[in-house]
Amino acid sequence: MAKAQAEQSKAASEARRRRSLSQNAISAEDLENVNTALNTATTTLAAARAGVGVTEAALKHAQWQLSQTVVKAPVDGWVTNLSTRVGDYATTGHPVFALVDSHSFYVLGYFEETKLRHIRIGDPAQIILYSNQQTLKGHVASIGRAIVDQSVEQGTGLVANIKPNIPWVRLAQRVPVRIAFDTLPADVTLVSGTTCTVSIGGQ
Repeated sequence: MAKAQAEQSKAASEARRRRSLSQNAISAEDLENVNTALNTATTTLAAARAGVGVTEAALKHAQWQLSQTVVKAPVDGWVTNLSTRVGDYATTGHPVFALVDSHSFYVLGYFEETKLRHIRIGDPAQIILYSNQQTLKGHVASIGRAIVDQSVEQGTGLVANIKPNIPWVRLAQRVPVRIAFDTLPADVTLVSGTTCTVSIGGQ
């Protein structure tokens, strides 16, 4: 706005100087041009002042929103992959870090389809972590009900596109079986995405 004020003051000063001249010293066209420049500068200044008013109102609204903002975690857990620094911008709908729910850990075992007849929901399971070779107890929580048929591709018009070459020796497909922990010792540290060995059945 300072630039607009300076331009308006300059145009007003020039208009006063030109108007003070005698009609013989300045043409009507030059006087009209000076008046037009003054009107333009005045309009620009008014627009700048209006813009400042809008910006100040937006600032007050943002400050009010900030005063009403409380950041809370929806679950107990740990913040991970945090690379945000002071001064970074956070955009609505774009996460800036991951929150690992401390109560969300489970084991996903991939069992051959030929073994599924021996597995039932609720069956006991033994879990051995690769990290410390400690054995934990759990139970079968669910069994996957669908997997991708790798011999079929999606064709145009949703028509199945069967691969022309299918191996004569068919390997047993693996089906995901979800294992829930029964109890977790206090000294056990679980990391999402790590590896373990699972056996189902027995005690």
